[in-house]
Amino acid sequence: MVSMIKNKIRNLLSTGFFHIFGGNVLNKVISFMSGFVLVRILTKTEYGRFTHAWNIYGLLLIISGFGIESGALQLASERNNDDGYCRKVFNYGTRYGLKVNTVIAAVLMITGLFVNFRIKGTGPLIVMLCLLPFIQLLFSMSSVYLRAAKRNRDFSALMLINTTSVFIFSVILSFFFRERGLVVANYIAGIISLAVSYFFFKVRLIRRDDAPDDAEKNVLLRLSFISMLNSGLSQLLYLLDIFVLGIIDPDESIIASYKVATTLPTALVFIPTSLIVYIYPYFAEHRNDRKWCISHYKTMLLCFGAFNLFISAIMFIFAPFIVKTLFGAQYSDCVEVFRVLAVNYFFAGTFRIISGNLLVTQRKLRFNLITAIVSSACNIVADFFFIQWWGSMGAAFATVLVVLISSAMSTIYLIHVFKHIPEKTAEETTVTTP
Repeated sequence: MVSMIKNKIRNLLSTGFFHIFGGNVLNKVISFMSGFVLVRILTKTEYGRFTHAWNIYGLLLIISGFGIESGALQLASERNNDDGYCRKVFNYGTRYGLKVNTVIAAVLMITGLFVNFRIKGTGPLIVMLCLLPFIQLLFSMSSVYLRAAKRNRDFSALMLINTTSVFIFSVILSFFFRERGLVVANYIAGIISLAVSYFFFKVRLIRRDDAPDDAEKNVLLRLSFISMLNSGLSQLLYLLDIFVLGIIDPDESIIASYKVATTLPTALVFIPTSLIVYIYPYFAEHRNDRKWCISHYKTMLLCFGAFNLFISAIMFIFAPFIVKTLFGAQYSDCVEVFRVLAVNYFFAGTFRIISGNLLVTQRKLRFNLITAIVSSACNIVADFFFIQWWGSMGAAFATVLVVLISSAMSTIYLIHVFKHIPEKTAEETTVTTP
């Protein structure tokens, strides 16, 4: 048993699991420290104003590249031994994504200039953000390139460089330029990350190579678009809360408090996300192996269920102490919202995130799309009514409701899909196990 455990640890180390997990831990610690520091540098009004503008930016960025990074990751993972094919996918995908984000940049510019927001100062911040979609698209494609190639050490290093850069420049620039400094910090961090990716990790996204043929383009664009709809509608779960709050109750302080309440539960999502980042290429590679998929999924569900339950319980019980210690007494009004979102973390981290991503490895994008549509419809209705009835607490209740619905749908269907994978023959049973 001891020998088996040692071999498993060596295998995880050699394939980069600990690089990804350790890197994500550092990233989330740094991100959390950033929020911890910023709420002390900025006033609640300034922090709420930036949160509102960043949230609107996030709503438009849902369609970034029409999901091209997701499609590229899936296809490159399936054929990771075909370097020529992977280069074509990333070459064409990057060019296509930049064209899409040109439209997003124009919409951001028009929105910031001509929309009269109820929270003053939102428009100028949105105008400042209009060029960031280009940088974020290139950074996302660079990250996906490293993931698909299973260069997990380089991927983790790049993510850590980006997060650290955002933290350092956000703290420095927000001190001198307030919320506008946060926007500039994201530009600087993005440019630094792209430079490291290009010069040190030799990531070449745009080449003179031939593009994929029409059939390959169609597969890539179809996977990308459906993935965009799936992930985008899922992201609405977190973005709509603040957006609707800004419409129904346009108070910067309320928005700032709700944002603070979401900070820790959202940050801890790195735990299941780290696993997905690592395991995704393997599940995509072995998507036709029923025993492999079922065995590994059961292990993940059992381990993460127990761990996430413990984390949620700690957050729920010690919520007053956590909020006061980390964010200050001025945010004590968000303790109950924090507790609701602590419960939400268990279901999101154990079921929704893992099941939804593993369905993509099985190319069950249509079902994910159905789940996303149902969840988004429920989210819109729940936010509209719950926020009017219970304010920011209503936004938290709406989030829990939608996560429960999407978790149930994804998990039940994933188990059904795994059980119906055809049995492999004896000659096909040799696989690479992470």
